[in-house]
Amino acid sequence: MARLLWQQLPAQVRDAAEAAFGSAVVDEVSQSGGFSPGLASRLRLADGRRVFAKAISPDRDPLAPDLFRREARVMAAMPATVPAPGLLWTYDDGDWVMLVLEDVDGHMPHEPWQPDELQHVMTALADLAEYATPSPLPVPSVVDDLADNFGAWRALSAQPEEWPRLDPWARDHLDLLVDLEHGWGDAAKGDTLVHADLRADNLIVTADRVVVIDWPYAVAGAPWLDALFFLPSVAESSPGLDPQAVWESYGPARAADPGAVDAVLAALAGDWVRQSLRPAPPNLPTLRAHQAAKGAATLAWLRSRLG
Repeated sequence: MARLLWQQLPAQVRDAAEAAFGSAVVDEVSQSGGFSPGLASRLRLADGRRVFAKAISPDRDPLAPDLFRREARVMAAMPATVPAPGLLWTYDDGDWVMLVLEDVDGHMPHEPWQPDELQHVMTALADLAEYATPSPLPVPSVVDDLADNFGAWRALSAQPEEWPRLDPWARDHLDLLVDLEHGWGDAAKGDTLVHADLRADNLIVTADRVVVIDWPYAVAGAPWLDALFFLPSVAESSPGLDPQAVWESYGPARAADPGAVDAVLAALAGDWVRQSLRPAPPNLPTLRAHQAAKGAATLAWLRSRLG
C-alpha cells in the first residue's frame, strides 16, 4: 500500500488547508501504520506549527470517505478528558475528505510488545474505561454497529464452499462457534465509550500518557470490550505472549462474565476470518493477510479459554 503525499493531493484541497492554517506546508513525514491508502502525514508549517493530516477520496478507497466523516463527527464532540488528539479542521467537498488534528509528540508502541510498555497501555485502557463510562459523547451501540459483522460463523455455516478454507478446528466446531456467537449482543452491550479498533498503530505513547488515535468506529459497549478487541493484535505480533494472562490482570476483565467474554471472542474471531476470505479491496493488498492473522490469534485465544 502506498500512502499519498501532500503534493499528490488535488490543488484545491491543499489550497483550502493552507488557507485554513494561515500558513504553508513546508515539510512532511508520512506515517506508515494502518491500512488507509490516503494521506496520513505529520506536517510542519512555515510558522513552525505542526499538525497531523489525513485525507482520502473514493477513488483511493470507496468506503473510507464515510469513515472519515464519521470520525470527524466523533472528534468534533470528543471531550478533553479522553486522551485523543484535538480536531483542528475538516474539509469535505463531496469527493475528498480531510481531517486535521493536533500532532502528538510520541511514538507508537514497539512490536513485538515489550512487557513494561504493554502494562502501561493496559493501565491506560483501564483508566479510559473508567472515565468514559457513561460515554461522554453520542455514539451508536456496539450491538447495532456490528450486527452485520458479528454473525460471521452463522453466515459461514451456510456456505459449505468456504469450509475447506477454514481452520480445521473451526471447521470441526462450527456449530459450537455459531452457538457462542449468538450471544454476543447481550454480552457486549453497555454504556462505555469504546474505540473498537485498538492496535499498536492506533496508540501513541508520550512522556506522560497514552494517546488513542483514529476513532471512526467509536461505539458504546461493555467497559472491557476495547481490551478484548485489542489483545489478539498483541498476541499476533508478539509470539509467545499469552493474551489470557494479560487479560486476567486487567481490572475491567475481572468484572466480566466468562461466558460473555467467550461469546464476544467467538463473534470477533468469526468476523476476522470471514473478512479475510474476501477478495482484497482496491489499494489495500495487505489487509486480508492482516485479517487472517488477527482471526487466527483470536481463535487461538478462544480455544485456550474453552480448553
